[in-house]
Amino acid sequence: MSWRIAFALFGLALLTRLPFATTNFYAPDSVLYARAMEAFDPFDQRPQPPGYLWYVLMLRAIDLVAHDPNRAMTVVSAVAGAATVALVYLLAARLYDERTARVSSLFVLTAVTFWAYGGVAYPYTLLAALTTLCALLFWRSLDPGLARARRGVRLLVASVAWGLAVGFRADLAIFLAPLWLLAATRATIATAGLSAAVVAALVGIWVDASGLADGGLARFVEAVSIQSKFVDDRYSVFGNGPIAIYRNAYELARFLGRGLYFLVPLATMTLMSAEARRVELRDHWRAALVILWSFAPLPFYLFVHVGEYGYIFSMLPGLAILSARGAIALAKGLRMPRTFKWIVAAVVLANAAIFLLSDTPISARDIARQDRGIDEKLAYLATFSPQTTQIVSAYDAVLVGYYLERLPHGLPPLLGYDPANPGFTLPLSCANAPPHMPCADPDVDVVLWDDLLRAEGPGWQEVRMPHGGRLRIARAPRSAALRVSDGLGVEIVR
Repeated sequence: MSWRIAFALFGLALLTRLPFATTNFYAPDSVLYARAMEAFDPFDQRPQPPGYLWYVLMLRAIDLVAHDPNRAMTVVSAVAGAATVALVYLLAARLYDERTARVSSLFVLTAVTFWAYGGVAYPYTLLAALTTLCALLFWRSLDPGLARARRGVRLLVASVAWGLAVGFRADLAIFLAPLWLLAATRATIATAGLSAAVVAALVGIWVDASGLADGGLARFVEAVSIQSKFVDDRYSVFGNGPIAIYRNAYELARFLGRGLYFLVPLATMTLMSAEARRVELRDHWRAALVILWSFAPLPFYLFVHVGEYGYIFSMLPGLAILSARGAIALAKGLRMPRTFKWIVAAVVLANAAIFLLSDTPISARDIARQDRGIDEKLAYLATFSPQTTQIVSAYDAVLVGYYLERLPHGLPPLLGYDPANPGFTLPLSCANAPPHMPCADPDVDVVLWDDLLRAEGPGWQEVRMPHGGRLRIARAPRSAALRVSDGLGVEIVR
């Protein structure tokens, strides 16, 4: 293990993230975090509960220098992504050897969605950095070469890190609990009890501070309860039955597939090959830590909720290490040791090419299309009269509403809806115009903002933006109505 290599990997990762930093908010949640930087209020979705107070406070501190909420968030994303690459190297070197460490870090460095999220206003690279840091500290507390007292001190340090990490990402309270239990088995009862008390105290401080910032603990608890019920009713097996497992498994497979791409066969090699398993199980403590760390989030993602691509970053570092072990096992299995470097190079270059050169979702082009598309769409709509315009958005309604305020002639009416809800029909008459923007003229321009919306029926004109984004526009009489069906289908009923 070399600290010089760790710092070099951090610098390389940072340099490969900064050129792809976005200038606009990436998603509706980015807007919620920006609002939280102004006034922390999870009850009012500033941001969504449980609020991630330590993350918001960190953003506020950076914003004192950046003076740009989006820049503050992208800085955190880039630094956390680079830190993850270095931490994976350090952890893999302690778990295995230098070869595994270097390959694991390169696999994380070029993982497609992880690379992309290093330049956007989202907290998920921080999730990866925190879980890897805690895993590293828990592994150090399991060191068999140390006396039990020394291991106990290291467990206390790891417990402090875990307790603090929960204030940044509350899901780590669940995901890292098995690692803490594993480490606690190697400590005395007194040390384990003290460590548990430290974790409880730090989590309690976060909850109390969140309640204080949210206008009272009861209000904060109610916000968390409402959010939990929403997740249960919408996504979890508890509110939807066994079908939720299928839906969550499909989303999880999609997110893992786009996050890993060519790492999938290598990770599978480690898990499926009898010889590879025999090698990995030589050290039972190591095998237990890697398995628990990599797969502890699975039950939550399958039975409760896996929201989007960034969720799997809690698993990605561990899977990258398993993929590195799979590359070693594959070269050995082929009885051609010299192919190892070629296997690693092929996977690294293939994943990098997907991010840099392809037009797949969450590639560099896709991120740029969305980021620059916001400015291009706003510039195009600046010529429209808000009195005769109706914007329609589904998934991006919060994001669209934030940026429509930039339009020079006022905020046009925005119809934002949840595609998961039943379809509906909305008259375009002036009687439905918002009070802040009275309607005019007998006709209205209906504009579909989201690329995912389906323009159904005749009369739609597609306008392509320079970087590939698009608007679908239809001019309709005020006597017509807007029909939304099957979540994403939008039709003008004349």
